[in-house]
Amino acid sequence: MTKTAIIIGNLLSLCAMITDSISGTRKKHSEIMAVQIVSQVFYGASSIALKGYSSTVQNVVAVFRNLAAMKNVKSRVLEWTLVLAGVVLGAVFNNRGILGWLPIIANLEYSLAVFRLKNNERALKIAFIVNALLFAVFNGVIMNYVGVVASTVIAVTTAVSVIKTAKEK
Repeated sequence: MTKTAIIIGNLLSLCAMITDSISGTRKKHSEIMAVQIVSQVFYGASSIALKGYSSTVQNVVAVFRNLAAMKNVKSRVLEWTLVLAGVVLGAVFNNRGILGWLPIIANLEYSLAVFRLKNNERALKIAFIVNALLFAVFNGVIMNYVGVVASTVIAVTTAVSVIKTAKEK
């Protein structure tokens, strides 16, 4: 991989980091999903630059998942189509071996949370923390150093938000 690709991928991840950090502090489900759509576009572009294709597929599926969640679409067929698309397409485009499964698992876990726990802010944020940690490891594999930091910061920021909200109640 060229240094230029690594720099471009990491700059795109920086943009994603900023938007994801914002999503971790939102209180409304629709706001979380809207901001995460923007971050998924940045992450997808970053993963293309860094040749992490199983991750790119997950970013595309995540955009559709978040749009459906925002529109409050209640279709089990759509939900399962998106979940299965993430797994199947992720497996097809996986060019990183066993570690290429990390974004697939992260997307599966978070998609299930979005569709099953959409009215539970705390559970949604905890699922987001798990998602971020899995992506932190994968980002290290594809030399997305900003992504490693971003995913870690996102996990911490979201955890602080969960703790703060729990203390307020």
